Amino acid sequence: MKNFSENELEHAEKEAFQDLYDERLRRMVGSLGGKPTKKDKYLNIAFLVIVIALFISEMFWRQFVGTIALDVAILLISLKLIYLMHSQARVNHYQFWILTAIEMKTTMMVEQMQKMSKAQEEKTI
Repeated sequence: MKNFSENELEHAEKEAFQDLYDERLRRMVGSLGGKPTKKDKYLNIAFLVIVIALFISEMFWRQFVGTIALDVAILLISLKLIYLMHSQARVNHYQFWILTAIEMKTTMMVEQMQKMSKAQEEKTI
């Protein structure tokens, strides 16, 4: 059985942690551009049905409903816009985080390549 040096063990540990990090990064990138979940689809359908029902009730039964249905519909649309802005801000934050992580990984790889190049030059000299 081969005895590994401290440097080899440290390098293997770094590679193992990097593989775990890469897998997490892949999952996050995949989750950002994915399709809406079933929960989102059901909420959007329910929201659309409620808003349409409120507008229709306002148009046909104005004497019974008054303008309350129209006010509630506008309030719901406003809340939906606020929710969409919040969701987009979250996505932008995650994209920035992922791009920063990719940049850091690229920088680390360049540094490793430079170290390996120097080590190769020293061996050939």
